[in-house]
Amino acid sequence: MDKTLESMAKVCKALGHPVRLTILQLLARQDSYYCGDIVALVGMAQSTVSHHLKILKEAGLVVTEEEGTFVCYKVEREKMKEVAGLLLKF
Repeated sequence: MDKTLESMAKVCKALGHPVRLTILQLLARQDSYYCGDIVALVGMAQSTVSHHLKILKEAGLVVTEEEGTFVCYKVEREKMKEVAGLLLKF
């Protein structure tokens, strides 16, 4: 199978949950958020939010920056552009 299609399938799977879409929407509206901020905004347990953030990160949709003991999350805009471009080809 084509590696591009494999990557796209992983991204589509990551986008296939309303909590992950909510997190991406929040991150897209602001430059970055700490995990604790996302937990407060989404209103779910920290472990649940961390699980969804991990899936988004593995799909390449978000990137992290560690600042001491805190983890800051950002949308990977280049990956989002790549995904949009691939979807437009269908």
